Amino acid sequence: MNKITDRSALLTTYTPRLLLCCVAMLMLTANAGCVRMMANMIYMIKGNDAPAEFKELEEKKVAVLVSTNGVHASDATCLLMARNITMLLSGKVKKIQMVSPDEVDRLVQDVQLGQVDPAVIGSRSGADYVVNVDVSDLKLKEGKTLYKGRSSSTVTVYKSGEGKGPVFRKSLPEFVYPQTGAPVTDYDEATFQRIYLTTLANRIARIFYPYDPTTDVAIDAAISSVGSF
Repeated sequence: MNKITDRSALLTTYTPRLLLCCVAMLMLTANAGCVRMMANMIYMIKGNDAPAEFKELEEKKVAVLVSTNGVHASDATCLLMARNITMLLSGKVKKIQMVSPDEVDRLVQDVQLGQVDPAVIGSRSGADYVVNVDVSDLKLKEGKTLYKGRSSSTVTVYKSGEGKGPVFRKSLPEFVYPQTGAPVTDYDEATFQRIYLTTLANRIARIFYPYDPTTDVAIDAAISSVGSF
């Protein structure tokens, strides 16, 4: 019995070390495809989530405000982005409470065009923070035969209250999706717009919660899953 116990203890102690050594050796000698496979193995063993860049939304009430080219309006882009980001934050951020996108939109409509103050919208909605997302230079096509969405975004977080300045700001580089494009014969424009903006919303929302960066490797493959959007 003691021998069996000792052997189990040795296996428990050295197996993780041996596994890591084997992975390291394989990565030194493998080609690019095998390196990716080894990376996936390490992820399954240990995990490698990227941390949230702004954590203060936890246990807070939050409103999401979206503008296009600096203008807050009730258009399809703003509404779809706001709803998707709200849904993602609600499901991913610990004990967060989200203001309804419809309520935020009503407050925006009550303000004269071009004079929306995110911090004031936050106060009127009872939110602690407002996540303001500006999407600029949105394009959905490359030429006449190919869908390829592209846009730039700036994410700014405000604490509620008149005169309150931003507490966080991040400019995202141009986001192109899908990299290979998609023939216009595969989708109508409204469907492709929904796919692109849903993917962009995911990229933006994860600023506020941990996420697995390895999922970006196969992001273009998601274009085939149109039925899930």
